[in-house]
Amino acid sequence: MIALRPRRLPGRAAELPKRRPPSPDAAGISRKDFPMSHQDIHVRGTVRDLFAHRFTLETDQGLLLADLTPEGLDLISLSSGDSIEIAGEHKPSEIKVRHLTRGETTIDIAPKPKPGKHQGAEAEADPDKAIAAVRQAGFEPNGEPRRKPKHFEIDAAKDGRLFEMHVTFAGEVRHAKPLLGTD
Repeated sequence: MIALRPRRLPGRAAELPKRRPPSPDAAGISRKDFPMSHQDIHVRGTVRDLFAHRFTLETDQGLLLADLTPEGLDLISLSSGDSIEIAGEHKPSEIKVRHLTRGETTIDIAPKPKPGKHQGAEAEADPDKAIAAVRQAGFEPNGEPRRKPKHFEIDAAKDGRLFEMHVTFAGEVRHAKPLLGTD
């Protein structure tokens, strides 16, 4: 076999041929057969294999991986061969199941909030709690807390140095960023 090298002209870098990434259309596959990530999906099928709280579902679209979550697994027991209907969020690697129906049984699985994350406008964001957390960490707050979407920022001092503190709405100090020129 002969190895081909890119042609190189004097004084120029080697030119490589431009390649396009393969397109599903080029293979005769319709884009509608591949739902984009993070879309809602609703499918029916038969449970094929079980892996803890994940399972494969044999459907008209092929074999899909679904995540029932540990909380969902507590609500229903699945077996290989069960005919079910699921709805949820289609992620790149799996379907996050939010609703599952088997026969007459239907379960709803609420997404579990991540620990320490604020939950929208209804989150309890208490600036006094943030100031108390900064003091408990050994810093002295300077000024008022500034609310951000997921945390408070508070300027604080410790041992003659200034810091920008990031404090979660739950009152947990996540980050102490030294401010420049305070050495």
